Amino acid sequence: MEMLLILAVVLAFILALIAATLIIPVDISLRLFKEGPLAEVRMSFVLLRGMASGRLGFSSEKREFRLRVLGGTITKKEGTTIQKDLTKKEEKPTDWEKLVVNANELYDAGKDFAVVLTKNISMKRLEGKVKVGLSDPYQTGVLTGFLYAGSGIANAFVPVTRLEIVPSFEEEQMDADIEIVLSLSLFKIVIPTIRFFRRVKKIF
Repeated sequence: MEMLLILAVVLAFILALIAATLIIPVDISLRLFKEGPLAEVRMSFVLLRGMASGRLGFSSEKREFRLRVLGGTITKKEGTTIQKDLTKKEEKPTDWEKLVVNANELYDAGKDFAVVLTKNISMKRLEGKVKVGLSDPYQTGVLTGFLYAGSGIANAFVPVTRLEIVPSFEEEQMDADIEIVLSLSLFKIVIPTIRFFRRVKKIF
C-alpha cells in the first residue's frame, strides 16, 4: 500500500511538472556574434522560472549542447560528438524530386507553423552592437541611417531595445554582437507542432 502511495505521489509530481512546463512561458535567448572570420550562434532557454535550462551553440571553433536542471548538467555534447550525429543524419540522400513535387504542401505547412509561432512569441529584449562598413563611404552612411531607423522602429515594439550602430568608413566589414530574448508559451504550440511534423513526415 505504501509503495502504491509513493508511486501515486511521484506520478502526480511528474504530471504537475509537465503541466507547469507547458503553462509557464519559456524564456529563449538568441545570441548572434560575428567578428572577422569568427562567427557564433548560441541559443539558451530557461524553463520553470530557472529550475531547468539548456544551451545550444555553434561556432567556427566549438559546437556544444548542454542541458542543466537545478544547477546540475544532465546532458552534454560537444565537438566531434555533435559532428558525428550530424554526419549520421546526412548519410541518407535527399529525394529532391519528391521534395519539388510537394514543395507547395511543405511551404503551406511551414507558413502555418510560422504564423502560430509569431502569434505566441513575445520579444522581451533586444540589445547589442552592429559595426558596418561598405566599400563606398556614402553607401556606408546610407546603410547606417537605415539601421538607425530600424532600431527606432524596434524600440516601439520591444520593451527594452539597446542597439548600437557603429559605422566603419575605413574598411569593409559587417560584424555584430546581438542578443534577442523571447518568451514562448509551450502550451499554445504543442498541437500545432505535432500537426506540423505530421505534415512534414508525410512529405518526406
